[in-house]
Amino acid sequence: MTRYALYFAPDDDSPWWQAGCHWLGRDPSSEQHLSQNLIAGITPNQLADLTQNARRYGFHATLKAPFSLALGVSEGDLVQHVAQFCQQAIALSIVTLSVQKLGDFLALQTATNRSAIAALAQDCVAYFDPLRAPMTDADWQKRRQQNLTARQEELLRRWAYHYTEEQYRFHMTLTDSLAHIDYSTALILQQAAEACFAIDAPLSIDHLCIFKEDYPGAAFSLLHRCYFRGHVQAVSPVNIDD
Repeated sequence: MTRYALYFAPDDDSPWWQAGCHWLGRDPSSEQHLSQNLIAGITPNQLADLTQNARRYGFHATLKAPFSLALGVSEGDLVQHVAQFCQQAIALSIVTLSVQKLGDFLALQTATNRSAIAALAQDCVAYFDPLRAPMTDADWQKRRQQNLTARQEELLRRWAYHYTEEQYRFHMTLTDSLAHIDYSTALILQQAAEACFAIDAPLSIDHLCIFKEDYPGAAFSLLHRCYFRGHVQAVSPVNIDD
């Protein structure tokens, strides 16, 4: 069954997009496979294995997690709703990004106020939820295997995804789980990622992307970009947990 996701992904000509696609080894916009960065101490096959799932999804930040369309809702309907949403959305500029551990994987995260980004994500979750098909029993059981808290189960029932509302964390995934590799290899990988994403440029969240998975397990492709009409609102540096 086809699934769609609403993501933020940097512009094709952005240094962030170029770095992210080469790090993961794939460009979801052009569908090209790219050579990944050479890292001393980690073989190309190791790096490919450690980024396999992240590569399938493509370089992005989730705003609304993958979902199937409800009965009677078409891809064209989704595109139209995205255009309507983007007419009202206000763009944000992230001043700083850094490579950090998130659970057992590496991700780009913002060290500035994330509340405005989280609000944008929740607006996206709620706005597009009427287009989403109900969760299947299989979906429910798969999600519940992730040791969810009671609050996360509540959010899963409401939105079909548990990292919503106050549980949302803006991030751009760079690796799969690193739980099975030794500390020195993980450190080499993190240092390489830090060097790859040492980019002196802000990242503007000024558009919404539709990503599409044609069938279960397929690589997600970037189907459509739609830009916001609102002005850019700078996000001032404050405590990361604010």
